[in-house]
Amino acid sequence: MEDAKIVALFWQRDERAITEFEQAHKRLCLSVARDITGDASDAEECFADTCLAVWNSIPPEKPESLRAYALRICKNFALNLVKAKSRQKRSAILVELDECISDSLPDMEPQAIGALIDAFMETLPKREAVIFVRRYNCSQPVKDIAAVMGITENQVSKILQKLRKKLKKHLEKEGIRV
Repeated sequence: MEDAKIVALFWQRDERAITEFEQAHKRLCLSVARDITGDASDAEECFADTCLAVWNSIPPEKPESLRAYALRICKNFALNLVKAKSRQKRSAILVELDECISDSLPDMEPQAIGALIDAFMETLPKREAVIFVRRYNCSQPVKDIAAVMGITENQVSKILQKLRKKLKKHLEKEGIRV
């Protein structure tokens, strides 16, 4: 069915619009979402959200190109999903640092926190600094760090544990209550 006829069905609030929309645009939307998210189930979720968003927005919207309209919506859902997952991953990694970071540290200026971390990093041997940066700045999994560094995952975990203890001592030495 042509896009103009599908849009007309949406305007009539005819539920066949969803079926026709899926037949016409599902494959392309899934492909775009999968390319962005890297995951088939996430792509399906984005497409389902797209269907609902199209249903809720037509009317009052009357897109000239339903295909372009749907792709834009689907792409935005996929990008938002990737951002949300990235934030969750980053938050999970920062939980590891909870034993080092006091309640008062978040009240400090970002530049002051950065200066404290920089000073700490200068005290580390290169290998430890690289592991610390890969984990806490780049959010790399322990498995990936181990592969790049040519050591075991267990060794990386132990090094990170020691680095967190060293960071805690460094912050206490600088007068930060931990």
